[in-house]
Amino acid sequence: MRKMKKFMSLLVATAMCVGMLSGCAGSSGNKDNNTKANTQEQTDTTNNTATDDATTPDTTGDDAATDPVASTLPEMTTENITLTYVHFDNDPLVQFLAEKFMEKYPNIKVETQYYPADGEYNNTLLNMVNNGETPDCMMILGNCDFALSNQLLGDMTAYWEADAENNNILPTINEAKMGYYGTDVKYGTPMKFFPDAIYADMAVFEKMNVDMPSTSWTWDEMINSIKAVTSPSDGIYGFNQYHSLVTYYPVAADPNCIGEFGWDGTSFNMENWAKGVNQWAELVNGKYHAPFWDTDENEAWTGDRTAWAGSTGKIGFQLDAWWTYLNLFDTDEWKEKGIEFVPYTTPVVEGSGSKNVFGVLDFGGISSGTENPREAYELLKWMGWGAEGWTYKVEGYKTLTAADGTPIYKQSMPLPITLDETVWAGIKEFYPSATKANPTEADLKYGPYFDAFFEKCINVIPFGDTQIPGFVTFIAEAYAGIEDSVRIDGKNAADYVSELEQKANEYNKAALSECFGQ
Repeated sequence: MRKMKKFMSLLVATAMCVGMLSGCAGSSGNKDNNTKANTQEQTDTTNNTATDDATTPDTTGDDAATDPVASTLPEMTTENITLTYVHFDNDPLVQFLAEKFMEKYPNIKVETQYYPADGEYNNTLLNMVNNGETPDCMMILGNCDFALSNQLLGDMTAYWEADAENNNILPTINEAKMGYYGTDVKYGTPMKFFPDAIYADMAVFEKMNVDMPSTSWTWDEMINSIKAVTSPSDGIYGFNQYHSLVTYYPVAADPNCIGEFGWDGTSFNMENWAKGVNQWAELVNGKYHAPFWDTDENEAWTGDRTAWAGSTGKIGFQLDAWWTYLNLFDTDEWKEKGIEFVPYTTPVVEGSGSKNVFGVLDFGGISSGTENPREAYELLKWMGWGAEGWTYKVEGYKTLTAADGTPIYKQSMPLPITLDETVWAGIKEFYPSATKANPTEADLKYGPYFDAFFEKCINVIPFGDTQIPGFVTFIAEAYAGIEDSVRIDGKNAADYVSELEQKANEYNKAALSECFGQ
């Protein structure tokens, strides 16, 4: 049984859990009503490309503008201890990683506990805390307010900032001070990285005799491509969305934006949000967007009200999560449909200077009640962002299968958080690439798009619920219905900017006060 600091009452915490938006995409602007086959990674029941000077993942870490101080971490203990890790990751992989960790540190016994990424995950954590069974480190599901207000997360600032390896990770993690939550304390950090992708169907572009856009496209070029590939007479629509242009636009238009709705780290600036909403509404109302799921229009188009637009072979672009490629688009079923989706990063607004992209980032942290914070940090790093742990992850993705015989990499394989070249090379083997020693016909056809995507996707920004205290409450209480008022009622999103900025900033300040007394 481990020591615990004072936690808020179970009653208050449970009320928060019931009211929160689960998982990684809390904003109503993040997800379309169109659904797809139930093969998505569970973390998203819950979530602007780099400009041409974006760097290929390497081992230098020079891109990070705010590098942690490179010094020496304290030595690991030589005493016999037990560490507990609670997660919603791929369980066979986590067990494999735990075995490798224990081989390196034979004095440390690792106990892993898997729980599904659903509404009960946070309740389970609270029950563990209240029963005196607080884990040493854990993954955080979605809403950061839950973990922060319940004081679940311990201070890992000294370890993070003394760890030279943290200079060589996705640069925006340090640039945007992810996991500091508006304080000087590092409470959490990304554990899994799924960049968002705008998938273009090469088959549709060929059918419509429209050139594929450049992988260095601008925002206007994307909009023009959406319009060019739309053909009502052929039943072909420009795009369908799972994640939204509304979410992407502020980051694409402003290099200082590091979160949803123009979040710059201290406040919301929503002028670009308004431009994004208005443009999105124009596209939907202009019939460039595929019919919405479970509507008469969708039934007339597909013959099935509940058909997912992404499965029709009749859309130019699908705005989606990264795991959808391996889960669906790279399967025999999709190939037999003749669908040829290749990924693009979200384009920047020309002249903006932005280089950041959006993605799903699942966070984790060490427990405020652990008796072994140094060792808990090392285990968390091993399971999340560290190059050594990632080396074993690549091995696991190549060799492990799920209980049903499915290779685990097909289930929910993220991209690396480390920029280690060897790790990235191992992950790229799972995808088409024109740079392979003996490229296949598919490598040569699809590989250039994946090669460009991997160059540009590393400057990632997470969704608001994972990094901005108060964001989920703002969405639930102040934002709901705003986008519909623009799309359906013809309102101008710019008219809402001042009021929404004020409310969003107030919710953030209230959450900071509740969580940290600020």
